[in-house]
Amino acid sequence: MSSGRGPGVIGMVMALIVLLGFGLLFMYASDETERTGRSIESVIASQAKDIEGYKSSISNGSKTLEKAPARKAASKELAGMKRDNKALQDEAARLTKRIEDGKAEIVRKNEEFEIYKDEYRAYARGKAKGETMDKLETLTGVVYLNVAIREVTPIGIQIRHGDGQKRIPFEELPESMKDRFQFDPKQKEKAIAAEVETQKGHDVAAEVADELASQKMSEQRAKSNEEAKERVRQEIVLKEGLIASLKEEIKGLESQLERAAADAAAARQAGKMHMNKSGSINSNIRSKQNRISILQAEIGQMKARL
Repeated sequence: MSSGRGPGVIGMVMALIVLLGFGLLFMYASDETERTGRSIESVIASQAKDIEGYKSSISNGSKTLEKAPARKAASKELAGMKRDNKALQDEAARLTKRIEDGKAEIVRKNEEFEIYKDEYRAYARGKAKGETMDKLETLTGVVYLNVAIREVTPIGIQIRHGDGQKRIPFEELPESMKDRFQFDPKQKEKAIAAEVETQKGHDVAAEVADELASQKMSEQRAKSNEEAKERVRQEIVLKEGLIASLKEEIKGLESQLERAAADAAAARQAGKMHMNKSGSINSNIRSKQNRISILQAEIGQMKARL
């Protein structure tokens, strides 16, 4: 309970508290003896136990007080560590921001460089259009003579040569031409994919055109068939009308036949000469009946085609 300044204020205070406690206990013991009838020895013994408890509490409190400076130092150290940790966190955030900014700048520079490369490719490839060379030999050993460059694409070069036309892929061209025209495999993949999509579009358009043409032809055939059927129907109507007319003519001839037979009978009875027309009338009737049979057969065939 001492300090650098002597026995210590705390020690003196605690001693005074103990003395005061003994005084109060003595007074309490006397009062308790008078009030309860217990002996003072008994009261003192009971209070002695309480005193021992107080001493234990004082001892524990003293030990706790002894730890206070270390705890205070630890608290100060912890506060310093918290400040340092906050500073480190701020620095980490600043560095993280610089890294993100750097990444964004790299992306931007790469995009600018790709734009520049695309512009250069377009310039170099466009400038090559129309160039001629006596000979072009590929990496596979194929030789083309009297070559004229028609077009340079991301896939390769399109040329005219002495034997026709040819598209030579970049993989088969000499390294000097690959470098000159800045061959890029990724760009070629995109171009091929675009060609495939375009071809699919052409194929779909061709299929649609074929389907429309087929539909139009079907409609035209249906229309022609219907027109042909209509003509057949009209011809049937004409033939049926002709049959009806022939039947009427036959009825008239049959009437003439009856009159001719009556005239012939009257002339025989009168003993007169008479030219019998029945034979020619019958012949005419049979001719018309044959014509009706032919027309009916033709109508049957026409109706079968409808």
